Amino acid sequence: MTVIDQWTGRHARALQAAMRLTSEAFAEHLGISPRTVAKWRRRPDIVPSAQLQEALDTSLRLASPEAQTRFAASVGVPQTEQAALDDSMVDQLHAVAGELSRILATLQTAEKGQSG
Repeated sequence: MTVIDQWTGRHARALQAAMRLTSEAFAEHLGISPRTVAKWRRRPDIVPSAQLQEALDTSLRLASPEAQTRFAASVGVPQTEQAALDDSMVDQLHAVAGELSRILATLQTAEKGQSG
């Protein structure tokens, strides 16, 4: 997942676009005034408060994988970084590998029973 060290108005607007939210919906999502979102459009270099930085971090973390990919593309994250596995993907891969091991063991046991 993309990590933003210091959010700016440009990053916040990119997240809004990636989440495909109107200014009003994005403001409501973050619990802020629509005027603040409008200010980010007018002043893309503005740095939101620490509290808003945390809210933006949380919003990005909880965004759908598709929205995270759109956000990363819009802020210029290299494609290789976007393809990194997150913890949930690794957990899913481990679960699938365990299931495949169980299936193979069952098949091997069945083959031994048929040949013996």
